[in-house]
Amino acid sequence: MTPFFKIIFVCTSLLIIIGCYKDPKIEGANKISQMERTSISEKIFKQNKDVDILCVYGSRFYKRAEDQEQYKQMNLKINHELGEVKKEYKDGGIYEDYMATKLQVGTKVFTVQGQMQTELLLVKKGEKYVVYEYQNSKDL
Repeated sequence: MTPFFKIIFVCTSLLIIIGCYKDPKIEGANKISQMERTSISEKIFKQNKDVDILCVYGSRFYKRAEDQEQYKQMNLKINHELGEVKKEYKDGGIYEDYMATKLQVGTKVFTVQGQMQTELLLVKKGEKYVVYEYQNSKDL
């Protein structure tokens, strides 16, 4: 075997080994995030089984604001697109990031400019935007 093929063989072997390695720190963080989502979603569903919620940022839950008119008067501006709903929650399932109870898969989610940036999200429903409010797990 020529030195060139030995180098290619060693490099390929290393890439395969490294690519198959699961970092226990990342796996642990993912499990903690999943446990947080499960705990928070259970608390929210105990209050209202028919709630309209969305999970983003790993384990932050946002609920559709009841008083949309209040926010229309604030003239909220879009900061940037955060992403889109990837899955619709099914009763009894495990809540995942970018999953929603009432929003369709593909629905665009946006952050807002200003002080309310982490407390509110705008969700595009048809031609209008709907406000979702952050649900602090400590308040549940």
